[in-house]
Formats: sequence, structure tokens, C-alpha cells
Amino acid sequence: MKLIPLFTNNESKLIDSLAKNKLGFSEQTLMGMAALSVFHANEDLWKTAESIWIVCGSGGNGGDGYALAYLLFQEGYPVRVFQSSPNKNEAGIFYESLVKSFVALPETLDQLLSHLETADTDSVLLVDALLGTGFQSPLSQELTQTIHAINESEVIFYRLSLDTPSGWNPNHLETSESKSQPFVFADSIEELGTRKWENIGYIYEKDNLIPRYYESIGFPTRTHLTETIFSNRYYLEPDPEKAIQVLKRKNKDHKYSAGSAMFYGGSEGMEGAILLSENAFSRLGGGISKIYSPSPKINQLGLQKDLSKMVVTSDFLSMVQDPFFEKTKTILIGPGLSNYPKDLESWEVKKGKTCILDAGAIPSFGTKLPIGDSVLLTPHVGELNRLTGKKHNSIQEAYETLVPFTKANQVYVLLKSFVSLLVCPDGSSFVWESPNPKLATMGTGDLLSGIITRYLSLDLELSIPEAAHLALSFLDHSKQLDEPYPSAHQILNSLVELL
Repeated sequence: MKLIPLFTNNESKLIDSLAKNKLGFSEQTLMGMAALSVFHANEDLWKTAESIWIVCGSGGNGGDGYALAYLLFQEGYPVRVFQSSPNKNEAGIFYESLVKSFVALPETLDQLLSHLETADTDSVLLVDALLGTGFQSPLSQELTQTIHAINESEVIFYRLSLDTPSGWNPNHLETSESKSQPFVFADSIEELGTRKWENIGYIYEKDNLIPRYYESIGFPTRTHLTETIFSNRYYLEPDPEKAIQVLKRKNKDHKYSAGSAMFYGGSEGMEGAILLSENAFSRLGGGISKIYSPSPKINQLGLQKDLSKMVVTSDFLSMVQDPFFEKTKTILIGPGLSNYPKDLESWEVKKGKTCILDAGAIPSFGTKLPIGDSVLLTPHVGELNRLTGKKHNSIQEAYETLVPFTKANQVYVLLKSFVSLLVCPDGSSFVWESPNPKLATMGTGDLLSGIITRYLSLDLELSIPEAAHLALSFLDHSKQLDEPYPSAHQILNSLVELL
């Protein structure tokens, strides 16, 4: 899988300093390269605007804005520049002087507010270069007023932010601070030089991720990934074609090499959850499986669907004593369970087996987890809060909790949300940012668990990050369904057709 590094604000500053001080790039050169990258990446967008307004701050982000304004002017586009105050950055001062010499004197934020009252509706493309990723202080009254006006104006038809939306802080989501400190409602973000960790999960409407585009400007993001300047966070791009190819059975496969798994879950009244997980495993090519459940109805319900199923009413301890258990590579525990099995506490997962804990097998804070080098928990946000005893309003907050949690418990945790996050016991983490509204339906979590089980059961010796990546990529195919609100079974049927 292709790993794309994500850098925090502080790590991005270190990379910037490294590029200038060790590699010899001048800040003026980097700023010009940033402007050139943004210009070429958005050539079709510039053509749609009657006027392009660039709002610049006093730091490096503002300098990028001045450089872009100069370039747009020289290429014949109608540009107006506004500033909060004169630029304080040496390279920014250079590009501000070019704007003053060749474009026009920058106007004030008060003049911007005035023009927003008089310009034609939907006539302006606004470039937000006010505040960069390093801005942490509370917004001044003037900036607060300006950002509110930018967000509410009907004059602006598109808002493009350089590096990050001004005022944005992921940890302010759903808190009182978000009301007192607004941020620009960007329609897209151009990340310059490094992909920004703090931008992950950027939304300004419920569950509406705003697109971000990355522009390389010569930063050494590949050759200098040392522990000092990189904290092992990666962005995962979908790989839907590989996800299909890996699942397809080979001619030489037999029932064990095609994948073996055991399933435990489905308390009375919730048997459908564990049956759905196992059904996903089997219908996607799994070779042999067996279901254990505390429900006395599981045998009848399981055999109604398929007479070849192996289904047993029993407890967790009986499952691990089953001779079939020794031959099984992957165990999924939890879908449809009403309580965390007591026997799971400090249970040892033998070498060569992978244990997945989902739904009812996600314990409350303080409960002991199974012991092993291949244990994966797949909570949604509510289950994560229960597991850790903390509330999380952003992916960044979840990350800060999960890094010490996964290390202390030697487990992997895949947080399932519109942005998914996998954190590993070695401190590495992987972000999946491909929201799929078709999955907002009952049973899709059980479906995903079954698909992950399927990948981990293969003889390919996939790592947990690789299996999670392929499972999410495979499930991403459901976006193509014509049905606007498909059920979990409809999604599974469509995935089976792909194979």
C-alpha cells in the first residue's frame, strides 16, 4: 500500500527549516514555488471568476498570497489584494513589494467588508491567505468580523484556502470555542509542501468533508522522515482494484488455504449481526468457518440461511476448546453481543492467530483485553469513548488517546467513522479519509468486520494495516450503487458481484 506522510504543524515547520538551512532553498524561492503550484493546479478555476480577491495576513501564509496575486496579475487575471497588516516575513515583504509595484496597493480589511456589501452576487473567487497552520492565538475582533463576513457573503462564489482555512482548529469542533472563534468555510484547501495532519477531518457542514489538494514545492518529505521531524502518521489512498484481486480465489486453493475463521457473537435477538459478518466472510470466498453464539436460536437461524453452516449455541470458552479452533487463523468476536465475554479478559491469543474485537466485544474502560501480538479492536466513536473513558470530538483527539492506549495494551485500534483512523502498538497510524454516506445504515459495521476477517484469513500473511486498507478499499466500491440508501445485505450482494 502506498504510504503518504501526514505532518503536524510543528513537523511542517521543521521540514521548512530543513529545506532552507540544510538544503539551501531560499524562503523566497519556496514561496514562489508554492504560488506557481497553486496557480497551475487551479487554472480552470481562475477562468470562472469575474474577479479574484486575495486576503493576506502578515506571516508566511500571507506571503504565499502576495506571490499568487503577482503571478495571477502577470497572467492577465483580474486581482484585488487585501491585507490585515503589512507582511513581517522577509520573503513575504518581497512579494508584497511586487504587488505594490505592479498590481495595486493592498486594501484594508475594512475596505474588504465595504466591497462585500456592494459587489455583484457570485462574482468573486476569494483566496484565503490570512492565517497559516501555525496560528494558535485567539482571533482579534477584526479577524473574527472578517471571517464571519467572508462566510456569509453572497458575493463570494468560491473560497480557496492556502494550507489551512484561517482560524481552523480541529479540536474546537462541537465545543463552545467553535462559536467564539470562527474559521473560513473553505470550498477547497491547497496544502503546500506537506500534507497537514491538523486538516484531517476538515468540515463546515455535518459529515461534509471539504476537498484538499497537495502541492509539492520541493520539501524533502521523502528523504528526511526521521523521528525528530515525523511522527509516523500516514494517509491511505483507496486501492479498489487491488482489493478485488487479492480476494479472488486461486485454482490451487482448498478450504483452509482459502481462509478459515471462527465467529462469536449474536446474543438472543441480535443473531443477525454475527450471521451477517460470517456471511460476508463466506460469500467473499472464505473457505471454512464456524459460528458460536450464546443464543439458543442461532442454530435454527443459521441453517435457515445455509444448511452447510456450522453453528453452535455455547459460550466463548467452549469455542476456544473446539478442535476446529486450533486450525483457524482468524477469530471475530462481538457483533450482536450484549456483554463483553468475561473469559476474554487476559485471554492469550496464540501466535499465528488474529483476534478481532467488534461491537459488544469492545469493553468498558478498565476492562482487561486479550493478550497477543495480533489483536484488533474496531470501535465506532461511542464505543471508543466507552473503551477509553474519554470523549473525542475529532480524529486528532482520538489519536492523542489511542497512541498510549495501543502501546500500553499492545493492540491495534481501527476507529470507524466518516474519517477512519488505525493506530498500531508501535506508534504508527493510518488515516482513511474517504467518507461513504451509503454506509450510514444498520449492519455496515458488522459487514466491515466480516470483510477484514476475510482478508486476515488469507495465506498472504497480510499485516493488520494492509488488511484494514484493503477492506476499506473494497467496501468503497459500494459508492457506485444506484440505490441511495442500500441495506447492508444489498451492499454485500453488490460486493459479491465484483468477484
